[in-house]
Amino acid sequence: MVSLFRKNVRGIATGCVAFGILFAAAEGAASATMIGVSMNPPEAFFKLLKDGIQDHLKTTPGVEVKFEFVESGAGPKQIGQVKEFIHSHVDAIVVLPVDASATGEITRLAQEAKIPLVYVNNGPREDWFAGRIALALPNDLIAGRLQMAKLAQLIGGKGKIVILRGPSTHSAAGLRTQGVKEILADYPGITIIEEAEAGWDRKIAQDTIAGWLAKGDKIDAIAANNDEMAIGAANALIAARIPKDQILVAGVDATPDGVKLMRDGGMAVTVYQDAALEGRRAIDDAIKLSRNEVVQQYDWVALDLVTTKNLASCNCARP
Repeated sequence: MVSLFRKNVRGIATGCVAFGILFAAAEGAASATMIGVSMNPPEAFFKLLKDGIQDHLKTTPGVEVKFEFVESGAGPKQIGQVKEFIHSHVDAIVVLPVDASATGEITRLAQEAKIPLVYVNNGPREDWFAGRIALALPNDLIAGRLQMAKLAQLIGGKGKIVILRGPSTHSAAGLRTQGVKEILADYPGITIIEEAEAGWDRKIAQDTIAGWLAKGDKIDAIAANNDEMAIGAANALIAARIPKDQILVAGVDATPDGVKLMRDGGMAVTVYQDAALEGRRAIDDAIKLSRNEVVQQYDWVALDLVTTKNLASCNCARP
């Protein structure tokens, strides 16, 4: 009788321990921090940003990310993605805005749902936010200034330039262009003869530059808001059989393709913004905000001027 009693006690104890292990495992799985990320499709610069997030997750246990992709300009679709994140009760949301006009609604939705929100790479039109909201991005005004200051120096402070802008739905396009023009205010000998939106797109930029060359425009330098458009501009110059040093090309981002173009002599200036670092910062800020920890509302990511002279020492040039 005593032996049977002891066996029953041992069985109950074993069952309790097993249940405790299962409960703890379930509790651990349930406690994983879930972050929803809405961003552009992972191509060129945006692929670097997404890769940065995914690489960071390998060393950040207990965090899961759900990606949703949306094309530039598709603000309503991105708003819908944010609503889905809210309905699925994510712990935080990271948004790379594809349409700056949609950020007011995205911010409102996150605030009402009391879910932390981090904007990455592309800032919203608002300057200040209440609640758990942060921005992990570069100062694009500075990017434009750095680019144009060096370009102006390289062309001797005089000449004719053209500007290739990113999409109006992305705040960086306006800020980088503004930075370029602020520098030009100190260079009366430099004239902007053409300016057009080329949507961050290599092919559109190539066609735009080809059209200006066909008109007979005399161009001394091309200031492109990003490397993809700079590459398109360089391709147009190659197609027109224009020597690489005759028209200087400048970009922003220092992407692998941009770095290759610079090594080949097709781009004189770019500005390095670390896309992978932006992704990591955004995830770190989202995690901290989900735990009610304090973060800087503006988590600035540093920019570096890159030319052929310092390219070898730039982090952007590492394998």
